[in-house]
This record gives sequence, C-alpha cells and structure tokens, in this order.
Amino acid sequence: IVPGDVVRLSLGDRVPADLRMCEVSNLAALEAALTGEAVPIDKTVDAIDCGADPNSTPLGDRHNMCFSATLVSSGSALGLVVATGDDTEIGTINKLVSQVEKKKTNVLAQIDTIAKWLAVFIAITALATWNVAFFITEENGMDALSTALVCAVAMIPEGLEAIVTMTYAWAVSNMAKQNAIIRALP
Repeated sequence: IVPGDVVRLSLGDRVPADLRMCEVSNLAALEAALTGEAVPIDKTVDAIDCGADPNSTPLGDRHNMCFSATLVSSGSALGLVVATGDDTEIGTINKLVSQVEKKKTNVLAQIDTIAKWLAVFIAITALATWNVAFFITEENGMDALSTALVCAVAMIPEGLEAIVTMTYAWAVSNMAKQNAIIRALP
C-alpha cells in the first residue's frame, strides 16, 4: 500500500494506513490505541474546517479520517491512503517513543555497582578455590574446576530480589513516617 491507493474497509478490518474517507456506509472505528477514546468513532466524508493548518485539528475530531492500527467496529468504507509507515499518526508516536532517552535511576545504578562487585568477588573466590583444590589438595584439573564452579554458584545470593524488595519497602515506610509520601495531591 502506498499513498494514493484506494482501500476498502469492512467490519473487523485493521486499518492498514492513514486514510481519507471517500465513501462511508455506517462506518465506526475503534481508535482507543491512538486517541484513548473507549467508544467507536463514527466516520463521515464531510470536510473539516481546520483553517490554515490541518494538523491543528485534534485526532479525535478528524471524523473524515481513519488511522493506521485502528479497528473497524461497524460498517464499510472506501478510503484514499494519505500516509503509510512512519508517516502515519501511529508511526509518529512510535518515532517519538523510540527517541525517549533511557535513564537509569540512582537505585538501579547502585544495584548495578553492587552486582559488579559481587561478580568480581565471586570470580576471585572461585579462582582461589580452584588454586587450593588443584595445588594444595592435588585434585586433577577437572575436579578442581568442578569444585570452583560449585562454590561460585553457591555464592550467588538466591534471595537477592527479595532483599532488594524488602529494602524498598523499608525505605518507603521510613519516608511515609516522615510525611515524604502523600496519597493524593491537594
């Protein structure tokens, strides 16, 4: 599908691109994914007075358009493709979401630091275990390696997630006691 194509829509279809309605027969589209409207929007072919800038009209008020990734809930229609892919309204939202900078919170940075130190400690301890098993107790190399790996696996704290969750709960409880957390804004 490319801009300029004519698309026929009917009940249950997913709209493949942004379409300008040419013919409509009782058409309604579920646009909740795009506009947040919970009820289907009735579509018409009537022109919308939007002044000089067509983008100034809110998406929910563009009754002569069907948008990509929405669903036809009733009726049928013919529409002219006006935008596809990243040029559609949903594509614009996807582009904006993908450009959001991922930022680590201080807590996540601290957890990463602890995990790195823990990994280094476990690696050093496993190496020391292998050295003791191989050189001092004179086990063969594979048995010493097996002993070192068993020790390394045993040192990984199984309840680390539970400990972090309990620490969060304790911190939130302390903040609540100091009235740093409120339930609703005034």
